[in-house]
Amino acid sequence: MAISAFAQDIDQKILKLQKATYTMPFSEVKVMPKLKKETTKVGTLEWRSPDYLRMDFTDPEGDYNLIEGLNFSVCIKGAVQKLPAKDTNSKTGVLRETLLLAFQGKVAEIAELNKTDINYSDKDGRYVCNLVAEQPKHGVKALVLEYDKKTGHLLLLTITETNGNYTTWSVK
Repeated sequence: MAISAFAQDIDQKILKLQKATYTMPFSEVKVMPKLKKETTKVGTLEWRSPDYLRMDFTDPEGDYNLIEGLNFSVCIKGAVQKLPAKDTNSKTGVLRETLLLAFQGKVAEIAELNKTDINYSDKDGRYVCNLVAEQPKHGVKALVLEYDKKTGHLLLLTITETNGNYTTWSVK
Protein backbone atom coordinates (compact mmCIF):
# COMPACT_ATOMS: atom_id res chain seq x y z
CA MET A 1 0.00 0.00 0.00
CA ALA A 2 1.46 3.34 -1.02
CA ILE A 3 1.29 6.22 1.43
CA SER A 4 0.47 9.57 -0.17
CA ALA A 5 2.79 12.57 0.07
CA PHE A 6 0.09 14.36 2.12
CA ALA A 7 0.01 11.46 4.60
CA GLN A 8 3.79 11.50 4.92
CA ASP A 9 3.70 15.29 5.45
CA ILE A 10 1.14 14.99 8.26
CA ASP A 11 3.11 12.15 9.86
CA GLN A 12 6.28 14.29 9.78
CA LYS A 13 4.48 17.28 11.32
CA ILE A 14 3.16 15.09 14.15
CA LEU A 15 6.59 13.55 14.74
CA LYS A 16 8.29 16.97 14.90
CA LEU A 17 5.81 18.20 17.50
CA GLN A 18 6.02 15.14 19.75
CA LYS A 19 7.56 15.45 23.20
CA ALA A 20 9.38 12.41 24.49
CA THR A 21 7.54 12.33 27.83
CA TYR A 22 4.20 13.52 29.14
CA THR A 23 1.58 12.71 31.76
CA MET A 24 -2.10 13.54 31.27
CA PRO A 25 -5.53 12.64 32.63
CA PHE A 26 -7.41 10.29 30.29
CA SER A 27 -10.48 8.13 29.91
CA GLU A 28 -11.09 4.74 28.36
CA VAL A 29 -14.56 3.84 27.09
CA LYS A 30 -15.31 0.31 25.89
CA VAL A 31 -18.55 -0.24 24.02
CA MET A 32 -20.02 -3.65 23.19
CA PRO A 33 -23.11 -2.89 21.07
CA LYS A 34 -24.34 -6.49 20.76
CA LEU A 35 -24.33 -6.88 24.55
CA LYS A 36 -25.64 -3.33 25.04
CA LYS A 37 -22.77 -2.77 27.48
CA GLU A 38 -20.49 0.22 28.01
CA THR A 39 -17.73 0.64 30.59
CA THR A 40 -15.80 3.80 31.38
CA LYS A 41 -12.52 4.07 33.25
CA VAL A 42 -10.59 7.24 34.09
CA GLY A 43 -7.09 7.88 35.31
CA THR A 44 -3.64 9.15 34.44
CA LEU A 45 -1.68 8.26 31.35
CA GLU A 46 2.12 8.39 31.28
CA TRP A 47 3.99 8.20 27.96
CA ARG A 48 7.79 7.95 27.60
CA SER A 49 8.98 7.60 24.03
CA PRO A 50 9.56 5.21 22.42
CA ASP A 51 8.09 2.24 24.29
CA TYR A 52 6.71 3.04 27.74
CA LEU A 53 2.98 3.57 28.19
CA ARG A 54 1.24 3.32 31.55
CA MET A 55 -2.46 3.90 32.12
CA ASP A 56 -3.20 4.08 35.85
CA PHE A 57 -6.90 4.01 36.57
CA THR A 58 -8.34 5.97 39.48
CA ASP A 59 -11.78 4.57 38.70
CA PRO A 60 -11.53 1.66 39.20
CA GLU A 61 -8.64 2.41 41.55
CA GLY A 62 -5.58 0.19 41.30
CA ASP A 63 -6.22 -1.14 37.80
CA TYR A 64 -3.62 -0.38 35.14
CA ASN A 65 -2.34 -1.19 31.66
CA LEU A 66 1.43 -1.16 31.18
CA ILE A 67 3.55 -1.45 28.08
CA GLU A 68 7.26 -1.42 28.84
CA GLY A 69 9.47 -2.46 25.95
CA LEU A 70 8.23 -5.83 24.73
CA ASN A 71 6.22 -6.45 27.90
CA PHE A 72 2.48 -5.82 28.11
CA SER A 73 0.65 -6.33 31.38
CA VAL A 74 -2.72 -5.40 32.82
CA CYS A 75 -3.92 -5.33 36.41
CA ILE A 76 -7.63 -5.80 37.02
CA LYS A 77 -8.93 -5.94 40.59
CA GLY A 78 -5.45 -6.70 41.91
CA ALA A 79 -4.73 -9.57 39.49
CA VAL A 80 -1.79 -8.89 37.17
CA GLN A 81 -1.80 -10.59 33.76
CA LYS A 82 1.25 -10.60 31.51
CA LEU A 83 0.02 -10.70 27.93
CA PRO A 84 1.84 -12.40 25.04
CA ALA A 85 2.64 -9.30 23.01
CA LYS A 86 6.08 -9.81 21.48
CA ASP A 87 4.74 -11.31 18.26
CA THR A 88 3.09 -8.71 15.99
CA ASN A 89 1.18 -11.56 14.34
CA SER A 90 -0.85 -12.04 17.55
CA LYS A 91 -3.86 -9.95 18.57
CA THR A 92 -2.18 -8.57 21.72
CA GLY A 93 1.06 -8.00 19.80
CA VAL A 94 -0.81 -5.93 17.23
CA LEU A 95 -2.57 -3.98 20.00
CA ARG A 96 0.73 -3.29 21.81
CA GLU A 97 2.44 -2.15 18.62
CA THR A 98 -0.58 -0.07 17.52
CA LEU A 99 -0.70 1.76 20.87
CA LEU A 100 3.03 2.51 20.82
CA LEU A 101 2.96 3.68 17.19
CA ALA A 102 -0.10 5.85 17.92
CA PHE A 103 1.71 7.68 20.73
CA GLN A 104 4.81 8.00 18.55
CA GLY A 105 2.69 9.63 15.83
CA LYS A 106 3.55 6.96 13.26
CA VAL A 107 0.21 6.70 11.52
CA ALA A 108 1.62 5.30 8.27
CA GLU A 109 3.22 2.43 10.23
CA ILE A 110 -0.09 1.74 12.00
CA ALA A 111 -1.75 1.53 8.59
CA GLU A 112 0.92 -0.88 7.38
CA LEU A 113 0.66 -3.06 10.51
CA ASN A 114 -3.14 -3.25 10.40
CA LYS A 115 -3.41 -3.40 6.58
CA THR A 116 -5.60 -0.29 6.39
CA ASP A 117 -6.10 2.67 4.11
CA ILE A 118 -5.70 6.17 5.61
CA ASN A 119 -7.89 9.22 5.17
CA TYR A 120 -6.54 12.44 6.72
CA SER A 121 -8.54 15.52 7.60
CA ASP A 122 -8.17 18.70 9.56
CA LYS A 123 -10.78 19.48 12.25
CA ASP A 124 -10.88 22.05 15.06
CA GLY A 125 -7.12 22.25 15.62
CA ARG A 126 -6.63 18.51 15.20
CA TYR A 127 -5.23 16.20 12.58
CA VAL A 128 -7.77 13.39 12.18
CA CYS A 129 -6.61 10.08 10.75
CA ASN A 130 -9.23 7.49 9.77
CA LEU A 131 -7.88 4.03 9.02
CA VAL A 132 -10.16 1.32 7.62
CA ALA A 133 -9.22 -2.27 6.78
CA GLU A 134 -10.76 -3.94 3.75
CA GLN A 135 -9.62 -7.31 5.06
CA PRO A 136 -9.19 -6.87 8.83
CA LYS A 137 -6.09 -8.35 10.47
CA HIS A 138 -6.25 -9.68 14.03
CA GLY A 139 -9.73 -8.33 14.65
CA VAL A 140 -9.02 -4.64 13.94
CA LYS A 141 -11.60 -3.25 11.52
CA ALA A 142 -10.95 0.49 11.87
CA LEU A 143 -9.01 3.08 13.81
CA VAL A 144 -9.48 6.81 14.38
CA LEU A 145 -6.57 8.87 15.67
CA GLU A 146 -6.69 12.56 16.50
CA TYR A 147 -3.55 14.60 17.14
CA ASP A 148 -3.24 18.13 18.50
CA LYS A 149 -1.90 20.37 15.71
CA LYS A 150 0.15 22.47 18.16
CA THR A 151 1.74 19.77 20.36
CA GLY A 152 1.50 16.64 18.21
CA HIS A 153 0.08 14.76 21.21
CA LEU A 154 -2.37 11.96 20.60
CA LEU A 155 -5.72 13.23 21.90
CA LEU A 156 -8.00 10.37 20.88
CA LEU A 157 -7.65 6.81 19.66
CA THR A 158 -10.59 4.58 18.79
CA ILE A 159 -10.09 0.96 17.78
CA THR A 160 -13.08 -0.83 16.29
CA GLU A 161 -13.00 -4.62 16.22
CA THR A 162 -14.55 -6.83 13.55
CA ASN A 163 -17.27 -7.89 16.02
CA GLY A 164 -18.42 -4.24 16.35
CA ASN A 165 -16.92 -3.63 19.80
CA TYR A 166 -14.81 -0.51 20.10
CA THR A 167 -12.55 1.16 22.64
CA THR A 168 -11.82 4.88 22.79
CA TRP A 169 -8.94 6.38 24.73
CA SER A 170 -8.97 10.15 25.07
CA VAL A 171 -6.79 12.58 26.96
CA LYS A 172 -8.14 15.66 28.67
